[in-house]
Amino acid sequence: MPEVNLEAEAEEKRDLRHLEDSLQKLWEKARRVSDTVIRLKAENKELQDRIASLESDGARLTTTVQEREKELRSLRQQLVELQSNGGGFLNAQEREEMKVRLKDLIAKINSRL
Repeated sequence: MPEVNLEAEAEEKRDLRHLEDSLQKLWEKARRVSDTVIRLKAENKELQDRIASLESDGARLTTTVQEREKELRSLRQQLVELQSNGGGFLNAQEREEMKVRLKDLIAKINSRL
């Protein structure tokens, strides 16, 4: 009988040791999972901040593009108005000065011929 008790005790100790080893491994895995979750949460926060920053930059750039497009449309409209009025890029005084210079150049060319 004592042999049966000894074998039972030895079997019980082996089972207990096996259970302790299993619990230790489980605890290590749980700790690694916890560390991974904490790291992933930090990375997620950084990525969310980056996304918010990029969205803000995108909104700012969209606004800038819209303002530039509006300015471009306005300038095109002004150009069309100037061209339709015969004004082009020169005002009345500049046109007169240009006419005088052209007449002088024509006169010089004619005098040399």
